[in-house]
Amino acid sequence: MMPTLKVLNDAELREIDQASRLLLQDVGIHVAHDETLEIYEKAGAVVNSDRGIVKIPGHVINDTLSKCSSSVRLYGREGASPLLIGGKRTYFGTVGIATNVLDLETGEYRPVLCQDLETIIRLADVLDPPHFILIPATPTDVPSSLVDLYEFKYLVTNTRKHFIAEAQGEESLEKIFAMAEAVSGSPGALRAQPFFSILVCLTSPLMLRPDASELLIGTARAGVPLFIESGPMSGATAPATLASTLICANAELLSSFVLAKAVNPAVPIVYASWARIMDMKTAGPSHGGPEFGLFRCATTQLAGYYNIPSGGGGILTDSKIVDVQLGIEKLGTTLLPALGGTNMISGMGLLAEENAISLETLAVDHEVCNYVKRVLEGIRVDEDTVDLSIFEQVGPGGHFVDKRHTLDNFRKEMWLPQIINRESLALGKDPHTNSMQNRAKDFVRTSLEKFKPPALPDHVASKLDAIIGAK
Repeated sequence: MMPTLKVLNDAELREIDQASRLLLQDVGIHVAHDETLEIYEKAGAVVNSDRGIVKIPGHVINDTLSKCSSSVRLYGREGASPLLIGGKRTYFGTVGIATNVLDLETGEYRPVLCQDLETIIRLADVLDPPHFILIPATPTDVPSSLVDLYEFKYLVTNTRKHFIAEAQGEESLEKIFAMAEAVSGSPGALRAQPFFSILVCLTSPLMLRPDASELLIGTARAGVPLFIESGPMSGATAPATLASTLICANAELLSSFVLAKAVNPAVPIVYASWARIMDMKTAGPSHGGPEFGLFRCATTQLAGYYNIPSGGGGILTDSKIVDVQLGIEKLGTTLLPALGGTNMISGMGLLAEENAISLETLAVDHEVCNYVKRVLEGIRVDEDTVDLSIFEQVGPGGHFVDKRHTLDNFRKEMWLPQIINRESLALGKDPHTNSMQNRAKDFVRTSLEKFKPPALPDHVASKLDAIIGAK
């Protein structure tokens, strides 16, 4: 059987749901966008335009949830099979929008450049996992007003996988859709099989920024999937109790779904969360602690309570280097969400509280995710695996190394790492030069040699640049 983990019982789920609904009904959310206020009012919300407060009754939430699908198809390019998001399926991906990179050659931190972003995306395209790519880094050598457009260009020219893009507002979103249509060939082809999603980050507590409103409305109208995440921080942008932080995150997500589904009832939605705590020693967020994994399990259960596909942060660390702390936190924040059933776990490649990325960390995370994938497979107990004939063949005191049964089964049953070192100490290799980080670097270099760019006609490549530069 597949191992699972739950952190909330049915009564606790109902209590969080009911508290979230009361919060939206009695306190509401703040909205500073006129069109959004009008859409909410038409959907049945109580709107105070002067104060920008939207209060959402329970029946509006019910109507919205009735329009949500239990699964979402996320397409790639070049005929790749779509990822079916929902149910008990778990996929791993990158994340970050990091502005710093730990240089593979020098081992020093420096600002992310376009060349770094391109290389990171290429490595992510070659490795499996990641299964999808959420924009992993923010280049600092292009104008900040255009950075989201350059990110989209590097994604679309360097991966076949489904990716999640960011946009800074309505104008950027329109240009991104124009670039996507140039790649797809037509608006119809893009709508039929959108090869990317749009990321929308909500603001805690209980605020909907104008740019987030524009992204929700514009993406819903285009029919492109929405990856909507809420990341309240316990003790800072949410109350210090974990349950209250869950209520805050859940209310924010439900309110955003009302807006998106009021615009287009068919828009695909993923319920995602980055709920975390503020470390009271540093006054900064903690992404590597046990609470982060607990939050992901809980928000996944809430998504399941509403029968909506789930996503969110994981595979994360607060460590600044590839060290023991990184390994502990990466495994913890991958295994807990995976056992909790999160459909899309994002975080591969990141370190330093999500402020930095490195190629060798992405390689280590690839190893961690495959480790966890094996755990999720559990132990197979069936007619084949409990067959006693092999014991009769070997007998007491024998061994199984040279038997056909071992050859036929070890790859099915046993996970074989690509970077983790299981060699005997007797081999005499220097444990310092043969460190995990050095093996990861070698793995990166070998993997990048396998990259082949996705097909893209020359005229499309030049069109992308023209769209980015258009006024």
